[in-house]
Amino acid sequence: MQKIEYEKFERERVDSFLAERFKEYSRSYFQKLLEAGQYVLVNGKPVLASFKLKRGDTVAVEFAKERQVSEIAPEKIKLDIIYEDDDIIIVNKQPGIVVHPSYGHETGTLLNALTAHAKGRFVPYLVHRLDKDTSGLIIFAKNEKSKISISKQLQNRAVKKIYLAAVKGTIVENKGRIEAPLGRSPQNRKLMTVNPLAKKMAITEFKVIARKDGFTLVEVHIITGRTHQIRSHMKYINHPVIGDKQYGGPAVIDGKTYDRQMLHAYNITFTHPRTCKTVEFTAPLPEDMREIFKV
Repeated sequence: MQKIEYEKFERERVDSFLAERFKEYSRSYFQKLLEAGQYVLVNGKPVLASFKLKRGDTVAVEFAKERQVSEIAPEKIKLDIIYEDDDIIIVNKQPGIVVHPSYGHETGTLLNALTAHAKGRFVPYLVHRLDKDTSGLIIFAKNEKSKISISKQLQNRAVKKIYLAAVKGTIVENKGRIEAPLGRSPQNRKLMTVNPLAKKMAITEFKVIARKDGFTLVEVHIITGRTHQIRSHMKYINHPVIGDKQYGGPAVIDGKTYDRQMLHAYNITFTHPRTCKTVEFTAPLPEDMREIFKV
């Protein structure tokens, strides 16, 4: 156990003190350790998370190995793992698969597949999401420390995410920037729109990769991370994503029906939680998007 002497005069909760001292871990993590009754001791005794420390108290903490039992059932589902080490897994998500179990999608999700892949060695932590029909790169953490590190990077906009989107119409400009606030549509709460009631500014940058027969392939960099940001912003400039039923994109090209939005999380760059080095990963364009532009 690691021991620390509390030197402050004011009374402070022990869980808050530990979270402040060890910033790579969350307050909820220490609350779980305290609840277990054996990993955190104050003056040699277990205490509640709400226990108020006083000057001279000695806090001993042992960082428990995370052997949590997942409530998510393991399922043998094929995974396209781009990279894996002791801290993170980068998966190239296929279109049509849900990331996390939810009402109506209790099984067959990416987390079900990763739980089977883990075989009890670790619990995969979800740190961000992709829509069901969006393909491409998604990060999972394999321990609490990595989860906190990547989550903070996402909150601080330190994770750079680049998408490829196939959209309706020919975009004449080679590059552009969309700055428009997004909010829930007053008519349909499931949709995000640029409207007078929207308060959260969203910024999207794009550049053209290819043009063909009234359609454009663009590389998109989202500066902010709003729900449905790319899909809503592209509709706002009258270039909705192909196959996007919710936001008005076309679904038939050259006689072929495209029944998912042509949006792919192509590239992601962030700081590795253990090495603190910048890492970058890329997922190739999926077949259904390649065939539209023959790239």
